[in-house]
Amino acid sequence: MDTIIQLLRRYAPVITVALFMLLVVVAGLFAYNVMHTKKLQEPVLLNQAITKNPVKLGEALNVTPKVAKEIIAYRETAQPVATYYTKAPTLHDAAVVTKNAIKEKSPSVPKEAIEKSDRTAIVENTDENKVDVYKINLNKVHRIMGGVTVMETGKVYETIGYQAGDFQSLAHFEGKHFKGASALYTFAKW
Repeated sequence: MDTIIQLLRRYAPVITVALFMLLVVVAGLFAYNVMHTKKLQEPVLLNQAITKNPVKLGEALNVTPKVAKEIIAYRETAQPVATYYTKAPTLHDAAVVTKNAIKEKSPSVPKEAIEKSDRTAIVENTDENKVDVYKINLNKVHRIMGGVTVMETGKVYETIGYQAGDFQSLAHFEGKHFKGASALYTFAKW
């Protein structure tokens, strides 16, 4: 025990600097993640040709082609989240007005169109001469997990967890006896 204390005293400045640098890196990654996520959540203007091509739709919405195929299948069966009327000389101009109104959270836009989602697609529907707004949520918010935790002492604990968004909680059991809990927060995803 004395050896550990002596080592800690001896290397305290180095440990402090290393922890500070780690904190700066984590804060930087967190800030980058927030800014990147905010950019992805901005409304995207699409025409009907793009909404039928999984590769181009994936590029426009910044999702994989597989997810783009799911979005195309969803769009074929789903109704737009809101109906919003605006005067504009062309369909494209109406789509731009709608995009800007959603981005600025205009009170004239229905609240369903302004609600937070992973992606917002504004589609120029030339068949019906209207602009459709689709809210796309990619993440599955609630997760239940199970596994094991092994400690240094060689003890094995059964672990049950719940995740909502970026927050995760874990409960550790030895048989039927509760032994502890953990709480985790996801700071970065890729």
